[in-house]
Amino acid sequence: MTNGKFDNFVNLAQSRLGAEVLFATDDFFAEKEGLIDPSEPVFIENKFTDRGKWMDGWESRRKRGPGHDYCIVRICRGRIYGVNIDTSHFTGNYPESAKVEACDSPTDPDDNTTWHELTAKCALEGDSDNLFSVDSNRQWTHIRLHIYPDGGVARLRVYGEILKDWSEVSKHKILDLAAVENGGVAVACSDMHFGSMWNLLNPQRAENMGDGWETKRRRGEGYDWTVIKLGHPGLVKSIHIDTLHFKGNYPATCAVRCIYAPGASEKYLSDPATLWNTLLPKTTMQADTNHEFKNEINHIGMISHVKLELHPDGGAGRFRVYGSIVNPQAVSLVAEALTAEKFAPFGEVIETQGHSYRTINKGYADRFENLTDLDVTDGGKPALSIFRARPVELPFSITAMEAHPKASQGFIPIGEARFLVVVAKPSKKLKKSDIRVFVTNGRQGVNYKRGVWHHFLLVLDRQQDFIVIDRSCPDDNTNEIQLNAPYPIIADFIAESTQVSAA
Repeated sequence: MTNGKFDNFVNLAQSRLGAEVLFATDDFFAEKEGLIDPSEPVFIENKFTDRGKWMDGWESRRKRGPGHDYCIVRICRGRIYGVNIDTSHFTGNYPESAKVEACDSPTDPDDNTTWHELTAKCALEGDSDNLFSVDSNRQWTHIRLHIYPDGGVARLRVYGEILKDWSEVSKHKILDLAAVENGGVAVACSDMHFGSMWNLLNPQRAENMGDGWETKRRRGEGYDWTVIKLGHPGLVKSIHIDTLHFKGNYPATCAVRCIYAPGASEKYLSDPATLWNTLLPKTTMQADTNHEFKNEINHIGMISHVKLELHPDGGAGRFRVYGSIVNPQAVSLVAEALTAEKFAPFGEVIETQGHSYRTINKGYADRFENLTDLDVTDGGKPALSIFRARPVELPFSITAMEAHPKASQGFIPIGEARFLVVVAKPSKKLKKSDIRVFVTNGRQGVNYKRGVWHHFLLVLDRQQDFIVIDRSCPDDNTNEIQLNAPYPIIADFIAESTQVSAA
């Protein structure tokens, strides 16, 4: 266990992910392979072997000369954020201290391998989790654990993220996008009292209930959930939810939601207000069964995260999301700076820059006139309103647009918070190539021509009020169109040149 410190990372030193203990200077009392056993270490009071007390882990004999013991472990290649040198049940026989090194090598290490220090030599405590953070942006393939001078370690867990090379994976290949070996990440969950959310992504079927994700019994309203980040954005073809071993504690129903939000924070993904699309509607579950859903799922388009819901609670052994990868750049929308010239096909930019003015009020004011062409009187009357818009978190996916066929609509910010302007020319069907995205400098307003497709307000920096001038009339003046796929607006367009000072 890690006491929550590294819960959002996968253990790269799992035998079922291909990890292997290659070498140990000595494993007289407990064989080196026990170091990476995925199960929790146990203690059996009166169990002995012909060499001494049986211990669950790796234990060397008492060293009577100079030097110290060490072992080498091949891990699943990835970036490392922390290690746990777990000495559970080792009380009078744990090492005094330890150090961890790593290398990145296409072959197993030899005498010429260069090792890099991940943790300095640090004191250990017996029968404890000994957690150490690692500050490194590199990828590693092997770990060398030094123990000083000798003793026993129950488990070595190496926490990080798997960085799969997707360059050779065909876009037509169907694979489990949520699998841990493909870079799937368990981001957050409502509860994992009896079993970790990470177990859902492991290879093979669950060995027992403890090898799955299980929540405590829910005594109130609501349901349990876990959010999974896919190893690569993709199109989902089928879903498997396996309740093997869960007989009296399987969920009554399950549902799967999805979203395209690469880079989104855990806070955003866990927020009940975040909008998710329904990939699999709420479906009745069975005990001890591997459920496969193909025709039942909705084809949403490209997604980056899934949210498995258990109603009301319970457990599942494995969760598979089969699909094909998609290049995010092929469907992403990238914003550009808003200018009057670029925006002219869709309306006018409301700003003072570049406009003439006349001085009024005995020299105490300047009047900028006719900054936009209002068109709001076709069978109705002008309306002056204030809209209060809350900020969105990027990336944000566009799924629908609206248009007003009988009037223009103007938005003037009260303050200097930037916002996104998403527009398209009037058309009966919209494609990605029709959509333009602009980012204001915080002082610009916009006026949409009648009939122009546009998205609702997308404020970036902070809550913002807008003066809105449009048409007020009880007849229908709003059309809406659903896009054939969610189009994400990626965040890397926000350049420093568009930032506005709050002063």
